[in-house]
Amino acid sequence: MMDYKGCKCASCHKVLKEGDDIVICPECGAPYHRECYAAEGRCVFSAKHGKGFEYVPPEAKPDVNANGPICPVCHAQNPPDTLFCERCGQPMRGGVPPQAARSSPQYAEPGMSGTGMPGGFGGPGAQYATGDVMTQLHLAKEYDGISTQDWMKYIGNSAPYYLYQFQRMDESGRKTSFCWSALFIPEFYFFYRKMWGWGALALAVSLIVSIPSLLSLMAALGIATALPLSASALSTLITVCGLLNWGVRIASCLFGFYLFRQSAARRMRAMKDDSTDDDRYRTELERRGGPSRVAVVLVGVLLLVCSFAFSAWIGPDRLMSAFYLY
Repeated sequence: MMDYKGCKCASCHKVLKEGDDIVICPECGAPYHRECYAAEGRCVFSAKHGKGFEYVPPEAKPDVNANGPICPVCHAQNPPDTLFCERCGQPMRGGVPPQAARSSPQYAEPGMSGTGMPGGFGGPGAQYATGDVMTQLHLAKEYDGISTQDWMKYIGNSAPYYLYQFQRMDESGRKTSFCWSALFIPEFYFFYRKMWGWGALALAVSLIVSIPSLLSLMAALGIATALPLSASALSTLITVCGLLNWGVRIASCLFGFYLFRQSAARRMRAMKDDSTDDDRYRTELERRGGPSRVAVVLVGVLLLVCSFAFSAWIGPDRLMSAFYLY
């Protein structure tokens, strides 16, 4: 039997010592502390099982991380000067003493994405994710050729949840996931995440599909329109636009994270190409990354202006008539 003493636990990355209660994954042979394996509930290499993968222990080396901070999320021990957890990408924020890391971390309320709203549409100070999500993170070192640390800097506070979605895409080979913010308010979500082209498209669709309903309202108020549509044709058009609207929302929900990943990766590569050194590149990631609350406010103001302009054009008397009609 292979002697795993001197190797690192595949979960916490601490060196396995004499007297440790060691268990081995029956599928690939990866070693764990028994309590680490129980906490994981599965092998961290489970995505590779059945593909000819076999754990090969690295050459035993001194544990240089023995006095480093322990991640409060995945409980991996890190080098003393690390800024982000080497395993899950959690910001260490100056390091966390071992005794603090053993206490239960604070997460978002059950059912939330960990960003204050479903799907990562949260504000500053929002927590990252529920315990079930964060304790099962097995993040790669990079996504689309960009390091996890750089993704963390660019995405901002919701990075662990987004990277978790990226990891699920890579493991499943699918581009779909569920972004609830993109389902209910796609135009706001895309602008919030600085996806300007997709945001403009979603906003245009939202305005266009509302036109048949406005025409129906105008017809009910006796306002002549330039379109010679019968009541039945207008009703059919309203139904078609409603289906189109929900089709766009569902597509935004399913591909919201994937579209953000593609858009963000392009912008990050462009920033790296334009930067003269790594320090400038990471400064640009923090400056130009993160969400845009200003864009959300501007879109909201635009929609309010359109609504007020239409109401002013109809006039207060007709508005009251419309109120009684509906």
